[in-house]
Amino acid sequence: MEDAFKIIDQSEKILILSHRNPDGDTIGANLALHNVLAVNGKQVISACADQIPFSLVFLPGSSKILINLPDDKPDLIITVDASSPAQLKYENIITTIQKKDIPVLNIDHHATNKKFGTENLVDVNAASTTEVLYNFFKFMEIGITPQIATCLLAGLYSDTGSFMHSNTSRSSFDIASDLMSKGASLSFIIENMFKTHTVEQLRLWGRVLENARKNKNGSIVSKVTQSDFDETQSSPRDLTGIINYLNSVPNTKMTILLAEDTKGNVKGSIRTQNNKIDATKISGKFGGGGHAKAAGFTIPGKIISEEVWRIEKLD
Repeated sequence: MEDAFKIIDQSEKILILSHRNPDGDTIGANLALHNVLAVNGKQVISACADQIPFSLVFLPGSSKILINLPDDKPDLIITVDASSPAQLKYENIITTIQKKDIPVLNIDHHATNKKFGTENLVDVNAASTTEVLYNFFKFMEIGITPQIATCLLAGLYSDTGSFMHSNTSRSSFDIASDLMSKGASLSFIIENMFKTHTVEQLRLWGRVLENARKNKNGSIVSKVTQSDFDETQSSPRDLTGIINYLNSVPNTKMTILLAEDTKGNVKGSIRTQNNKIDATKISGKFGGGGHAKAAGFTIPGKIISEEVWRIEKLD
């Protein structure tokens, strides 16, 4: 933490990057850190290669997150919740990190993190990257405002699966309690992240549920194609949350949702309730990452449906 503090203190222009296909943890961490650094006189730019989901727009400062990077060269790049540079999706940034042209502070909690930063603030025992930041802010003796507390709690709530995943610990509840005492509203977070849906999103979810199948290996599989998005007038970010419904089917090994995007890729999301299955090992085979119970990957391609017909002999 001392080294992380020093590298921030020595920088004026700071770029904070979230991973592609953003979730509550990477966006919550980005915005909380942006707020802290800006208040302390730093020039801060926050960015994410993909548009943030509608369910996260309520987070304080969400409008500050850019998709296109500015031309100005930063003094420091901070990555939040990304286990590898590839998850950032910005090719020029990936090249910069590989060449070590600009200092990089890598803040994360994934066991699969590749420690690619000049400095690596990685705690694999933390339930979320916002938990790592919470401890870092305490170390720096930073006062946590209600806005910062909301962003930190949203990330913690997201990555613990509403405090239902196995990574939820006593520490998770202690931190949540402290953040609520500092002004974060858990009910407000739940309402926006899990109880606010557009008609277009619900229509898309209907397609996902209709396409769901249980395969011979005991896994739930579903898919979404570009035509599904077009016909329901929705977008890939409207998929946020639906996989948790698919993963609620009892006595299954895992759940896999495959979804096309608008750039010729297929995003795979994996969830499992089975303690014998590590979702990161599966996603890792396709260049992805995540957690033991929740992981994902993105590969170039298109989803093609196949039908198999057979004749059964009548008695």
